[in-house]
Amino acid sequence: MVRLNLKNRAGCRRLLTSLLIPLLLVCGCSSEPALDLTALDNAARAGDAKAVSQLVSLLGRTDNGLNDKVYPLVTQLGKAAIPALIDQADSDDRVLREYVIASLGTLQAKEAVPVIVKSLRDKSFSRRYIAAWALGQISDVSSIPELLQALDDDDSGVRRYATRSLIRFNTRAVAPLLGYLPQAPPRGQAGAIRALGDIGDPRALELLLKAVDGPNRGEVFMALGKLKDPRAENALIRGLRDADWRNRMNAAMALGPLGGPAAAAALRPVLEDPVMVVREWAARSLEMVSGEHVRYRDAKGKLVMPYKIYH
Repeated sequence: MVRLNLKNRAGCRRLLTSLLIPLLLVCGCSSEPALDLTALDNAARAGDAKAVSQLVSLLGRTDNGLNDKVYPLVTQLGKAAIPALIDQADSDDRVLREYVIASLGTLQAKEAVPVIVKSLRDKSFSRRYIAAWALGQISDVSSIPELLQALDDDDSGVRRYATRSLIRFNTRAVAPLLGYLPQAPPRGQAGAIRALGDIGDPRALELLLKAVDGPNRGEVFMALGKLKDPRAENALIRGLRDADWRNRMNAAMALGPLGGPAAAAALRPVLEDPVMVVREWAARSLEMVSGEHVRYRDAKGKLVMPYKIYH
């Protein structure tokens, strides 16, 4: 019995040893020093270039959300962080590259435009929309041709952020957009029309009216409504008879801010449109044009007032 117990004890010791050694290797035997983020940040703020570079490199670390903690520290360094960020802007690490480009955009680093453009062109970089966003934040006119080209990108996110960035340029983007629009492919034309509508420059009116019968008819109607130019009224009235209900809705929506008596007369029959949302927008715009309360029939056939969305 004693011999058996001794054997059992020895077996238990061997078992415990085999379990503890891997655990010690994982938890207690690392030679890598613990990261003191506060000390690193303080050193970077004090002007230590090596500390700045180390801080930037941590933008690629996703463990415990580390890069999300580092991002504001890097951007708070301001111009001091820009050289180190540019050095990492074409990193093979996708996460690091994304956060670096976002930081450069936040810092509005004009000297970083070439490396950001390089990322925008790099089809192997899956988060290229970040580059389109960053160019808008920086708003250097040298990047406008790249953003115009991105309006026809195969990636919908790139197209969307290229449009938003061009809008941020405001009137500085109008002439380039007008030069691009006539020969633009349909997909790129759509983004250009949206940008021109949101910028709202009257110089866009003539080309937008010429694009009314093109492939982006609904987008043109929306843009004309944002320009609020009464000269677009006739084109929008014709749009109320479009075969596509979305185009009729956009035409009805656009007439509200710019229409006159002719628009009011054209909107009244649209209150009987077979599509409810078209009827609703006709009622809303007719109320804006006429100054009278207007009801439309909802999905149940009940006469109701349109929701107030303008303030």
